[in-house]
Amino acid sequence: MLQFFSMRLSSFEALYPISVYGIFAIRDYLDRRRNYVFNRPRDDAVTIEKQDSFVVPLCSPCRGMYVSDKALVEVDLWVKKEGDESDDKQLLSAYAEIDVHAEANVMFYSRISGDNCNLDLKYKVLSESVEAVIQVYAKVDHPHHVRFTAFSTGYDDYPHRGVVLFDDKLFGHEKLFQHIVAVKANEELQVFLEVNGSVFQWTFQDEHVGAVISPHDSIFEYGQFFVRVIFAPKDCQ
Repeated sequence: MLQFFSMRLSSFEALYPISVYGIFAIRDYLDRRRNYVFNRPRDDAVTIEKQDSFVVPLCSPCRGMYVSDKALVEVDLWVKKEGDESDDKQLLSAYAEIDVHAEANVMFYSRISGDNCNLDLKYKVLSESVEAVIQVYAKVDHPHHVRFTAFSTGYDDYPHRGVVLFDDKLFGHEKLFQHIVAVKANEELQVFLEVNGSVFQWTFQDEHVGAVISPHDSIFEYGQFFVRVIFAPKDCQ
């Protein structure tokens, strides 16, 4: 299975902050339909505050990404300008194949080049892996910046290069979301919550019901948090 870790725009000069919208989608050999890892409409553009943090936040794919030697990607990214859509600037529009035929479990660094900017990708093909559907419920009584990150065997060292599930401020309303990641079969999956300088951890493993390890009760000082993981292996033969 294919797992994306980051997507960064490079060789691009702009006045910051800027707002970016558009799509980045994968088509794999099990399902040729678009599987988005970035999908922002114009009215929900992501704001990039400064140049040294120009990482485009990824969303969850709608399903696991199964690949053999190549994967087809589609990218169409825009900068939102003041006024209407006709004033916007296109950053990058391309169809490309990314090569994944080399040895599995090796981190790939790939670049899609365009006239206005480049898109740098970081991803890995995990052999003998399964889909893990991470479901998160969160509710806080006071404003907190909350960050959920997933980490497993084959990912880079936590906390710098796991899969970011959510990274934003929460307050008041309930938040329920899910994220699909690739996990090597029979390996553990950790979900980390960072809030106000504290770190809490859930650990899950395929063929085990519920969390193997759950956070201490001190987590309730910040709000209500519940994490569930459903492992969903597929027969790809």
